[in-house]
Amino acid sequence: MTTELAPGADSLRARARKLAHHAPAPFAAALTLLLAFRAGGFFPSITAITAVAGAVALVLRVTLAEDPFAGWSRLAAVTALGAAGLASLALLSAVWSDAPARATLEFDRALLYLEVLLLFAMAPRGPRTLAVLLRWLLGAFAVICLAGLASRIVPDVFPTSGRFVAGRLAFPLTYWNAMGMASAITVLLALANAADAQQPRLMRVLGAAAVPVGALALYLTFSRGAIAACAVGVVVYVVCVRRLRVFLALAAVTPPTAVVLWFAYRAEELGTDRYAEGAGPGQGHRVALVLALMVVAAAGLRLLAERVEPALRRVARGKGPQRRADRLGVGFAAVLVVVAALLWVDAPGRVTDAVDSFQSGNVVPDTGDARDRLLQVGNNGRLDFWKVTLDIWEDHRVLGTGAGTFQVEWEQRRPFFYIIRDAHSLVLETLAELGVVGLAFLLVMLMTPLVVAVRRGFDREREDRDAHAAVAAAGIALLLHACTDWDWEMPSLFVWFFAASGVIVAAPLGAARGRPPGRTARVVVGLACLLVAVTPWLVASADSALTSASRAFSRGDCATAVNDALTARDRLPFAPEPYAILGYCNLRGGAYALGVEAMQSARERDPDNWRYAYGLAVAQAIAGRDPRPMAAEAVRLNPFEPMATDLQKALNSDDPAVRFRAAARAKLPGG
Repeated sequence: MTTELAPGADSLRARARKLAHHAPAPFAAALTLLLAFRAGGFFPSITAITAVAGAVALVLRVTLAEDPFAGWSRLAAVTALGAAGLASLALLSAVWSDAPARATLEFDRALLYLEVLLLFAMAPRGPRTLAVLLRWLLGAFAVICLAGLASRIVPDVFPTSGRFVAGRLAFPLTYWNAMGMASAITVLLALANAADAQQPRLMRVLGAAAVPVGALALYLTFSRGAIAACAVGVVVYVVCVRRLRVFLALAAVTPPTAVVLWFAYRAEELGTDRYAEGAGPGQGHRVALVLALMVVAAAGLRLLAERVEPALRRVARGKGPQRRADRLGVGFAAVLVVVAALLWVDAPGRVTDAVDSFQSGNVVPDTGDARDRLLQVGNNGRLDFWKVTLDIWEDHRVLGTGAGTFQVEWEQRRPFFYIIRDAHSLVLETLAELGVVGLAFLLVMLMTPLVVAVRRGFDREREDRDAHAAVAAAGIALLLHACTDWDWEMPSLFVWFFAASGVIVAAPLGAARGRPPGRTARVVVGLACLLVAVTPWLVASADSALTSASRAFSRGDCATAVNDALTARDRLPFAPEPYAILGYCNLRGGAYALGVEAMQSARERDPDNWRYAYGLAVAQAIAGRDPRPMAAEAVRLNPFEPMATDLQKALNSDDPAVRFRAAARAKLPGG
């Protein structure tokens, strides 16, 4: 009987090992989709859940793969060191920021990125591994764009909730600039798939068909930064590859894409918040029909290019010094033509005017038609964000103010009333929150795989050159955009990058390796992965209870709110929000002393947050204590906040009864 069951057991084990080896590519695509349809992964709970999923995936890799570390290399070690250093520093920054909850949330996101990187770096890299991964990722991003377009051009068929009704496409990521970057990545990956000889013919055709889809979604976001980043990415890809099939792919996708964009531009209602009413749906339906036709046209033109490519290649192929001289001459002539064209349209003058407008034009005016913003140049307050960020760094150069603290620092230092949570620049925010040490970890984490991708993209001898060029192009576009926006806080935009980075830094198949780790080593590593997952699991479970408590408090159900807040407190005792809910409910119930005590506990867990100083002042006034010092502290922490200044004025009385009535009528801060 033993001899009969052994082959089956071996077969099952072989299948498990095969699954552990090939599952990462669809896992990255599925993770990207999941995050995209959960607000891009912005909120703590979904980030924590995916971090737990990443830890489980690592455990499966360690325990099931025949040699779980077969892909480990020096490049992988360097990149992982940067990622692990950034995550660890974010968590440790709670020591000097006195805001452990903020540090923990930032740690969860950095941990997710580290897990994705490790999962792909642990598997050896084959000649087609990266191309296969990009194929899966293109599918995920294409679905994201199709979902967004469905909500915009056929809103009567695929309606979305009211929070997505705006003049710019934001669904499903909920933020139009992030959706713009997702669309730009779609365009770049689609173009790369259309031109990559490693991809099957069907994928090249499907890649060409996806370009108009991504381009239309990009246009409807009206995100100027994402459009510019996409253009830079296309140039990077073309310069890296410089092969005939790239130009044939461009020739196949450009006319259909231009037609779609022209019809979309003419559909004026699609650029307003009236896209789902009146003439909007009718215009959207026409654009949808044109898009369907142009998708077919792009696919057909790519098939035609497949047929004519061999003949064109024979014509273009030449030998000898004369042929090389002819090529140099043609290239030089092309450069002269481009330079002449730029001078003819006064490109230098236009660039100078645009720079001046960006520096002086603070906010792009809202005309009600999003098309108008495409040719307008303004920084939308970013220069002020960045100036404050640099001021923060000037005061905390080495280790920064602590992960997640930019918001409270901005509220103290901002030159005008403007509510933001992030600095709109990955580099500058990291510099302010984690100092030069954190920035060094970040640059190692990001630039190591990107530099390798660029170098391999230029290597004409590599079989997977095109795939590396695609990662270089899309990666450079993403990082450029992340320097002017908060893409880092949207994991759906970065999971693909770290998955591709893991493949890039992994060792090639057949590289010399030692013996696979034994069972004891696997168990130890697996337990370490599960141990790391404890923090995000606690965050996810606490956030669920806290959300329920907040909703119950909003509807006046303090019994439920207190119960859920206690659950959240027990799961994440260093979070201030549960204590604030307990404090307000105690005040409502007449337990004034307990209310003051709970508010003090909330403030101790986030002392630089004006909301808890405000809440403590309210509690002190209701409890008959002098709230004026704490009300003044709330104003100091947020001088431009009307609620804080109004409370300070209302409580500026020597009469406890007057202060009690003012506190009882006070508005409660959100967030």
